[in-house]
Amino acid sequence: MQERVSEFNEAGVAVSASTYDSVKQNAEFKSSEELTYPLLSDQDAKTVKALGILNERYEEGSRPYGVPHPGVILVDMDGKVVLKRAEERYSDRPSMDDLLEDVKEFVAGADSKTDADAEEPSEE
Repeated sequence: MQERVSEFNEAGVAVSASTYDSVKQNAEFKSSEELTYPLLSDQDAKTVKALGILNERYEEGSRPYGVPHPGVILVDMDGKVVLKRAEERYSDRPSMDDLLEDVKEFVAGADSKTDADAEEPSEE
């Protein structure tokens, strides 16, 4: 992801990632990998549960509990999930090219809608 961050930023999207690892582990990983985007900690799996992407194969209390189905979630400025791609299997992840294209299409569509809303005459 790091190699493509600037392309997502240019498309109008801020990148972040979330893991079930501790804040300390994430900070160490972020530093060692020289990541420029936020790496969030979701140790209690509250976020992955709320988003409906919790991998149910692991029981609560087990080491891998909290692992999400891999994917990407796009959240708009109002906090609304507008694109969710979560895959059952780790190996089924969409390519970065496909994700970037989906994001660009969504952003272009959102911009068009905003422009159209701005052009509508008011009913006074």
